[in-house]
Amino acid sequence: MSATIESPESQSETTLNSGLADKPAQTTSTKPKRKPKKKTWYGKLGRSSLMLVRRTHLYSGIFMFPFVLLYGFTGWFFNHPRLFTGDEVRSFAAADLSDGSLRDLPTPDALAASVVEEMNLESFLIGGPNIELSDARSPRFTGFLSYTVNTESASHQVTVNPHTGDGEIRTTHVVKEDEAADDEPKLNPLAGIFQASVPGGPLDVAKNSVPKVLDELGLESGEAFTGRRSPSLEFAAIADGVPCIVTWNMGNGGITSIREDSRPQMETKSFLQRLHLARHYSPGWDVRWVWALIVDVMFVSMVFWGVSGLMMWWQVKRTRMLGAGVLIASFVFTAMLAMNMHDSMTTGAGRGGRGGGGGGGNRGASIATAAPSDALTMKSVQQTTIDTNAQGS
Repeated sequence: MSATIESPESQSETTLNSGLADKPAQTTSTKPKRKPKKKTWYGKLGRSSLMLVRRTHLYSGIFMFPFVLLYGFTGWFFNHPRLFTGDEVRSFAAADLSDGSLRDLPTPDALAASVVEEMNLESFLIGGPNIELSDARSPRFTGFLSYTVNTESASHQVTVNPHTGDGEIRTTHVVKEDEAADDEPKLNPLAGIFQASVPGGPLDVAKNSVPKVLDELGLESGEAFTGRRSPSLEFAAIADGVPCIVTWNMGNGGITSIREDSRPQMETKSFLQRLHLARHYSPGWDVRWVWALIVDVMFVSMVFWGVSGLMMWWQVKRTRMLGAGVLIASFVFTAMLAMNMHDSMTTGAGRGGRGGGGGGGNRGASIATAAPSDALTMKSVQQTTIDTNAQGS
């Protein structure tokens, strides 16, 4: 029998292999699975509530979309009142005009200094105080320069930016009478009836009862007065076979009537603007009551969309920091905007002061006209009418 002699290297390899074989095989290390937490009743309630909020957010947005679109679009007309009027619109730049006067309009600072100078003159004549221009508020124009030019064939509405001198012209062509009157107006059989006195109406009965109601509730009472606008009664009537719509004023007994087939036409833009301003609940169930309800529902929906959006944002942890920054910035911007709008609305310049319209024609204008031509005087004010009620589109 022959013996096999193994080399030291092979012996060590054999020993290593045998040692590995004796050890149990190691399994891949894995994290133990977490056992799902037992759902509590308030956890289930929270998930169900969040799901309900999401579904309500979704379907309420779908349902209210036409009303939001209508309400927003009609409100847009008030910010741009001259759109969709059918007028011919032309724009011009002050730099392109041969007359360079529009390029040299007085600045708000220079014009304010001239106004203060004129005010000091008026104050001196009446023994008033000395007036100085303050830096607490920067002078600003509150509106555009607006003019109307009427011709035989058209009416031009000219609007000029007081800062740049650029402007816009809206031309409304005059329609001839024979073209405007397609049909002869239909005779209203109730046109001669203007008054109807009916004693014992609701307004009078309630007027006599109001003091008694106050007494029964323990409140100090007195004579009751109706408001400036009395309610009306609207009904249909037939006069000589002609259907009419009659409106009776409960306060003064005034009668307003129109034929059913001659109701006034309303342009689409005017209808949308009046629709946007329609408000208040009517005493009975009618279309105006439903519209007022929709306005309230829209308010609630917008608040709900904001709150539910915050709830859904908070559920996504990776967006919390960014969303919080946007939310804080939005609150700061909104607060600053509201404060500045309040400041702008309480300056007393909303309706142009006392000088809205023409050139004023006071004694100061004649004095300022005699000033040197190279000085900025109140002559500029006399030549330029600032209409603060005009708005650019």
